[in-house]
Amino acid sequence: MSKKIVAGVTAALSLTPVFAFAAGENLLALLNLIQTIVTRAIPILTAVALLYFIWGLVQFIMSAGGEKHEEGKTKMWWGIIALFVIVSIWGIVGYIGNVFDLDPNSKGKPPVIEGL
Repeated sequence: MSKKIVAGVTAALSLTPVFAFAAGENLLALLNLIQTIVTRAIPILTAVALLYFIWGLVQFIMSAGGEKHEEGKTKMWWGIIALFVIVSIWGIVGYIGNVFDLDPNSKGKPPVIEGL
Protein backbone atom coordinates (compact mmCIF):
# COMPACT_ATOMS: atom_id res chain seq x y z
CA MET A 1 0.00 0.00 0.00
CA SER A 2 2.73 2.50 0.93
CA LYS A 3 4.70 1.75 -2.28
CA LYS A 4 1.66 2.78 -4.33
CA ILE A 5 1.39 6.03 -2.41
CA VAL A 6 5.10 6.78 -2.85
CA ALA A 7 4.87 5.98 -6.57
CA GLY A 8 1.81 8.21 -6.96
CA VAL A 9 3.42 11.10 -5.12
CA THR A 10 6.61 10.72 -7.17
CA ALA A 11 4.65 10.71 -10.43
CA ALA A 12 2.64 13.75 -9.38
CA LEU A 13 5.75 15.67 -8.34
CA SER A 14 7.54 14.82 -11.58
CA LEU A 15 4.65 16.29 -13.61
CA THR A 16 4.28 19.40 -11.43
CA PRO A 17 6.58 21.64 -13.53
CA VAL A 18 4.57 20.81 -16.66
CA PHE A 19 1.31 21.79 -14.98
CA ALA A 20 2.85 24.85 -13.37
CA PHE A 21 4.16 26.14 -16.70
CA ALA A 22 0.82 25.52 -18.43
CA ALA A 23 -1.14 27.15 -15.61
CA GLY A 24 1.18 30.15 -15.26
CA GLU A 25 -0.91 32.51 -17.34
CA ASN A 26 -4.14 31.30 -15.72
CA LEU A 27 -2.65 31.73 -12.27
CA LEU A 28 -1.60 35.30 -13.02
CA ALA A 29 -5.03 36.06 -14.46
CA LEU A 30 -6.68 34.59 -11.34
CA LEU A 31 -4.42 36.59 -9.01
CA ASN A 32 -5.18 39.71 -11.03
CA LEU A 33 -8.92 39.05 -10.75
CA ILE A 34 -8.67 38.52 -6.98
CA GLN A 35 -6.71 41.76 -6.61
CA THR A 36 -9.33 43.65 -8.64
CA ILE A 37 -12.24 42.27 -6.59
CA VAL A 38 -10.54 43.01 -3.27
CA THR A 39 -9.53 46.50 -4.42
CA ARG A 40 -13.15 47.30 -5.28
CA ALA A 41 -14.64 45.69 -2.15
CA ILE A 42 -12.27 47.23 0.41
CA PRO A 43 -13.86 50.71 0.58
CA ILE A 44 -17.36 49.23 0.94
CA LEU A 45 -16.33 46.76 3.65
CA THR A 46 -14.34 49.41 5.47
CA ALA A 47 -17.35 51.73 5.51
CA VAL A 48 -19.60 48.96 6.83
CA ALA A 49 -17.12 48.07 9.60
CA LEU A 50 -16.72 51.73 10.54
CA LEU A 51 -20.49 52.23 10.68
CA TYR A 52 -20.81 49.12 12.87
CA PHE A 53 -18.16 50.51 15.21
CA ILE A 54 -19.94 53.89 15.37
CA TRP A 55 -23.28 52.15 16.00
CA GLY A 56 -21.68 50.30 18.94
CA LEU A 57 -20.15 53.56 20.20
CA VAL A 58 -23.53 55.30 20.14
CA GLN A 59 -25.12 52.37 22.01
CA PHE A 60 -22.26 52.41 24.52
CA ILE A 61 -22.60 56.14 25.22
CA MET A 62 -26.40 56.36 25.18
CA SER A 63 -26.95 53.52 27.63
CA ALA A 64 -24.22 54.18 30.18
CA GLY A 65 -24.81 51.59 32.87
CA GLY A 66 -27.83 50.08 31.09
CA GLU A 67 -28.29 46.68 29.52
CA LYS A 68 -27.25 47.90 26.04
CA HIS A 69 -23.95 49.14 27.47
CA GLU A 70 -22.19 45.76 27.12
CA GLU A 71 -23.79 45.16 23.71
CA GLY A 72 -22.36 48.47 22.48
CA LYS A 73 -18.96 47.57 23.87
CA THR A 74 -19.06 44.22 22.05
CA LYS A 75 -20.05 45.90 18.78
CA MET A 76 -17.17 48.34 19.10
CA TRP A 77 -14.70 45.47 19.59
CA TRP A 78 -16.05 43.58 16.59
CA GLY A 79 -15.90 46.77 14.53
CA ILE A 80 -12.23 47.24 15.44
CA ILE A 81 -11.46 43.59 14.67
CA ALA A 82 -13.26 43.86 11.30
CA LEU A 83 -11.32 47.01 10.40
CA PHE A 84 -8.04 45.31 11.34
CA VAL A 85 -8.84 42.23 9.24
CA ILE A 86 -9.95 44.32 6.25
CA VAL A 87 -6.84 46.49 6.29
CA SER A 88 -4.63 43.40 6.77
CA ILE A 89 -6.18 41.62 3.78
CA TRP A 90 -5.85 44.80 1.75
CA GLY A 91 -2.16 44.95 2.59
CA ILE A 92 -1.54 41.27 1.87
CA VAL A 93 -3.30 41.41 -1.52
CA GLY A 94 -1.43 44.62 -2.38
CA TYR A 95 1.86 42.98 -1.43
CA ILE A 96 1.10 39.91 -3.56
CA GLY A 97 0.12 42.20 -6.42
CA ASN A 98 3.45 44.02 -6.14
CA VAL A 99 5.42 40.77 -5.95
CA PHE A 100 3.79 39.41 -9.12
CA ASP A 101 3.74 42.89 -10.74
CA LEU A 102 -0.03 42.77 -11.29
CA ASP A 103 -2.09 45.68 -12.55
CA PRO A 104 -5.69 45.74 -11.24
CA ASN A 105 -6.80 47.57 -14.42
CA SER A 106 -5.57 44.95 -16.90
CA LYS A 107 -8.90 43.03 -16.88
CA GLY A 108 -7.47 39.55 -16.41
CA LYS A 109 -4.78 39.70 -19.08
CA PRO A 110 -1.53 38.21 -17.85
CA PRO A 111 1.53 40.44 -18.03
CA VAL A 112 3.99 39.92 -20.86
CA ILE A 113 7.23 38.40 -19.63
CA GLU A 114 10.26 39.44 -21.63
CA GLY A 115 12.46 36.65 -22.96
CA LEU A 116 9.88 33.85 -22.94
